[in-house]
Amino acid sequence: MKTEFDRRALSRFDWPLFLCTMLILGVGLANLYSATYNLPVARYFRYQFVWTAGGVLIAFAATLPDYRVLKRVGYPIYGMVLFLLAFVLVKGKTALGAQRWLQVGSFSIQPSEMAKLAIVLCLAQYFQNRREKKSMGFLDLILPVLLALFPFVLILKQPDLGTALVLAFVAASMTLFMGVERKVLVIIFITILGAAPMAWKFLLHDYQKDRVVTFLNPEKFAQGKGYQVIQSKIAIGSGELIGKGYLKGTQSKLEFLPKQHTDFIFSNFAEEFGFLGSIFVLFLYLSFCLLGLNVSLTAKDEFGMVLAFGLTALISCQAVINLGMEMGALPVVGITLPLFSYGGTSLLTSLVAIGFLLNISMRRFIF
Repeated sequence: MKTEFDRRALSRFDWPLFLCTMLILGVGLANLYSATYNLPVARYFRYQFVWTAGGVLIAFAATLPDYRVLKRVGYPIYGMVLFLLAFVLVKGKTALGAQRWLQVGSFSIQPSEMAKLAIVLCLAQYFQNRREKKSMGFLDLILPVLLALFPFVLILKQPDLGTALVLAFVAASMTLFMGVERKVLVIIFITILGAAPMAWKFLLHDYQKDRVVTFLNPEKFAQGKGYQVIQSKIAIGSGELIGKGYLKGTQSKLEFLPKQHTDFIFSNFAEEFGFLGSIFVLFLYLSFCLLGLNVSLTAKDEFGMVLAFGLTALISCQAVINLGMEMGALPVVGITLPLFSYGGTSLLTSLVAIGFLLNISMRRFIF
């Protein structure tokens, strides 16, 4: 197997996937500038621009070696990230009641973001030789469940429910993609329903329970817990058909919209570009999802197929949760919109994932 760069791969570069990614990044940067330029600390755009430039270079570097070298590194990377997740609970930086970051010089890194990519690589390594089995039973699921459970619990203790849910959804999606016996699915579904009350009582923090209750009736808590969702829906709705115009949104500029540069970044865009602009962004994410799935379905080996599916699910699941949260269709769980929201570690993780996805796409026809 060749590990050096194969020039034949460059001739098959996946331009639609790359251009779709660059469009999301470009629109996201312009929107971030609009959402933050009048804030007391207006450094967000400059930092994000640097992270974006560096991330694109790293993504391109990720396309150079044959992706099959990743077959051997899934478990080691998973172990390293698991150590960082445990370490952050001991020595991590605390902000807004959450202990999620490690300080490295002047930068903060978030190991939970790395965990999402690590679980995809790890599960792809585990599932790569399972195509001969039509579907998996209980014994086949023990290891993938444990692999997902350890980082899930560590991330939940930070606490970071949003990232933990993304990790769980990605792991579940990859497992279902490989095939699970119907009776096993029924038993798992019943078990989850039975365990839900216990999880509500012992696993969720009070503020996380409040978010679920608020989701069911945000207007009842308009001046408190439901404020974020209500202001987000006001911003989205006030954009009407074509929006108020670039830099002319009022919800974020007058600081009614909370976290307009991270969790509620799409609301700022919808206010300024309206329904038509929002449809364009949704179309970009849908296009990315379909292009990623096409890479998975046309991959030439099982490892590439599973890895591409997991990488696509990683971006898509997070986008669906964030957009649903901002529109009031899902509870607020504190998660960013990939490639769009401010955040260095999240952006780099997404771009590395896309680099691997491009790598798989480029080598579909040259084995």
